[in-house]
Amino acid sequence: MVGKGEAFGLIEDFVDADQAWVAISSRNEEKVHILVFHTTDGGQTWHKTELPQGAKNRGPFYWGAITFTDSRHGWLMAVYSQHNCPAELFKTIDGGITWIQIASVYDLVKNNGLPFGGEISFRDPKIGWLVGRLDPSIQLLYRTQDGGLTWQRQKLKLPVGYESGELSVRDSPVFFSANEGLLTAIYVPKNGQGNSATILYTTKDGGQTWQSRTPLQFQGIVDFTDAYNGWSWQWKTSAKKELYHTSDGGKTWTGIEPDQNLKHFLDQGLDVAELDFINDKIGWALLISNDGQLVLLRTTDGGDSWSIVYPR
Repeated sequence: MVGKGEAFGLIEDFVDADQAWVAISSRNEEKVHILVFHTTDGGQTWHKTELPQGAKNRGPFYWGAITFTDSRHGWLMAVYSQHNCPAELFKTIDGGITWIQIASVYDLVKNNGLPFGGEISFRDPKIGWLVGRLDPSIQLLYRTQDGGLTWQRQKLKLPVGYESGELSVRDSPVFFSANEGLLTAIYVPKNGQGNSATILYTTKDGGQTWQSRTPLQFQGIVDFTDAYNGWSWQWKTSAKKELYHTSDGGKTWTGIEPDQNLKHFLDQGLDVAELDFINDKIGWALLISNDGQLVLLRTTDGGDSWSIVYPR
């Protein structure tokens, strides 16, 4: 797909069974190219475009993200290090036929320019969010109102009783409608005084303001399928392994005891690394051990029972 030359980095976004986006950076004759491939027939044919040359002497990207709000408006974040900076942001308004660079960390003199590279999401062609870090341990939230040209930090209010610490935003916001969305953050106590927590924030005004739910007293994974149904999993900070479910947008949570299959792999030392539910019944859990063993489980009853997908 790339042709002659060395390839570095891979960004992908699989929209459905037919449509997917893949970006690859390659070096050919001492020049770095960023190539974007798009398929609408499940990979049988691919349309290739090349991103315009941005910063001089940029190297190949390490990671990034592609996101679209509709069939025409999309963004590609290319991060040129293993961390969140430096980076460039590209945009298309014709469904990926052409791309232009609209923001760059390299442009240091621009007011409200791109602060760093990181995860991005857009609610519509104008409003979007960026999550990344200037500090090694704290991820910040930035918002754009002009399609990614400029960015302003959006601070989240800490819940009552948690004012002495800091928030590290885990993921960019997810929206289920024009107004309803959510994001998760980790509460980090200052100087190690106190316990960390996972805090869910919800919005009903399209992300202009965010309200915190009751903090979950652990660090873990949170996955929602809509504004009301979500699941959370506590990481290895506790001996008790339990899946939690909410049907009221995170106001209250109910524990789900691991079934025989899930308990079997937990007892072997694996832990849940990812949760991905597509509705209130069907979902997947990826478990990983310290030595890299992978197990994929599937549920069709909201997490009450799990079947083994991999390994067979």
